[in-house]
Amino acid sequence: MITNSSLTIYHRDGLDVATHLEKWIRYNYENVWFFGGKGAGTNKGYDNANDVQVRIPYDQNDDLNINDFAIGDILVQGTLDIDIETQDDLSNYEIYNITSINNNNFGNNQHIHLGGK
Repeated sequence: MITNSSLTIYHRDGLDVATHLEKWIRYNYENVWFFGGKGAGTNKGYDNANDVQVRIPYDQNDDLNINDFAIGDILVQGTLDIDIETQDDLSNYEIYNITSINNNNFGNNQHIHLGGK
């Protein structure tokens, strides 16, 4: 599978009872196919203008696990090395939230397909 980017995912992992903040686990993937982004496009229309599609191939990313993704998790194009306490910690980046997850674990190009908005 052709890849064009790296990706950082922040997976929500419950609530810290002491601080009342959400807990986030960061996953970095170096080889992904990332398509879409902010801004209206004439071929996508206004409603889908900010949609992104991400494909993460199993054979190019070690320890890739479908259970590390959930609807609402945060996608950031590129490799980030910062841990976050709130989504506001990413205010300097273009972020997307996962809206769909498909595990395409068949055929020649096995991958996880994520949709985001």
